[in-house]
Amino acid sequence: MMRIPHALGLVGLSAALVTLLASPALRAQPAAASDASALYKKHCLMCHMANGNNTAVKNASFTDGVWVHGNSVEQVATVIKNGVKGTAMLPFAKKLTDPEIQALARYVRGFDKTLKPADGQ
Repeated sequence: MMRIPHALGLVGLSAALVTLLASPALRAQPAAASDASALYKKHCLMCHMANGNNTAVKNASFTDGVWVHGNSVEQVATVIKNGVKGTAMLPFAKKLTDPEIQALARYVRGFDKTLKPADGQ
């Protein structure tokens, strides 16, 4: 039986690990709540305010119970992804991954205390 030198075994293991970490299944993991908070601060806070209650801009508040385009996670995610034509809401499909958009949708729904949390929120 031929033995593989220890160094070659580590190289093979490293290559396997790199392949595993680059797999789509791992990249598609949902963003954690803390990640959603950071994403909100980076991409949303300037228009929707820190507490999600921008009353100065029509339909920019998440706290007033008015969800013009729907309040389900999927409906909110669609707005984040595609934006809303004719408004200040720009599309984020090219800036954020689908898991990040889903996490943000769950996060912003949390500002409205009248909504029940979505599964996994």
